[in-house]
Amino acid sequence: MHLNFKEKTILVTAGSKGIGYELAKQFLILNANVCICSRNIKNLNKAKNSLLKFSNSNKLLVVKYDISKIKSQSSLIKKIRKKFSSNVDILINNSGGPPPKKIEDLNLNDWQKSINSNLLSAITLSKEVLKSMKKKRWGRIINLTSTVAREPAKNMVLSNVTRSGLSSFSKTLSIEIAKYGITVNTILTGGCETDRFLDLVKKSSKNKKDYFKNLKILADQSPMKKIAKPDEFVRLIIFLASSYSSYITGTAIAIDGGSSKSIF
Repeated sequence: MHLNFKEKTILVTAGSKGIGYELAKQFLILNANVCICSRNIKNLNKAKNSLLKFSNSNKLLVVKYDISKIKSQSSLIKKIRKKFSSNVDILINNSGGPPPKKIEDLNLNDWQKSINSNLLSAITLSKEVLKSMKKKRWGRIINLTSTVAREPAKNMVLSNVTRSGLSSFSKTLSIEIAKYGITVNTILTGGCETDRFLDLVKKSSKNKKDYFKNLKILADQSPMKKIAKPDEFVRLIIFLASSYSSYITGTAIAIDGGSSKSIF
């Protein structure tokens, strides 16, 4: 199986760190045009310097952009079109997760911020790229959510609700646009050594010793007795983005080392 994305233009949101960055790197290695965006300019510049080791500047576009600002998404798409003289062929909707909180501690602003960043941003950005995908009769939309979409976690209601909502949107959209050769799939990410994951562990730890203890506890909870690295997540995602996955759509696939209790 030979993967090559030479003729494809890819947008990876929240692509400056973690799984998003690893995806951008691998797509560049596979000859794609890649745009990453993030609201943090420092992280973007760091990612850019690193990614240029794997490709040249003609293949990479870095944009400071907050995905929760849904009304300005068309400007992001225009920048991609101008840079690569191409529309987006493959959209990877990725976002940082909302903070863990109890329902009674949340206010309306917390909900609106989470809904915009983790749900509406993916919905509206998908709509932005659909017209050109339908015209080409080819496209890939892959939504990165979390295993909490299937198995809600304690004190993670913002993530539980928005991630499951995005999974439902993905399934619905996949049915509506399948006839155009466009696939829509969802990745339910489990534990992965991203900055967000490690930060959540740190916040729940009393000190450094407790931090490493908690990491081990979490690793031991996995049947594989380890926490995944970002590169272990991207292989399936890259396959789903390729032409080899033409009959796979409307799925929600967990990448969690077998930790989910559900059999579906």
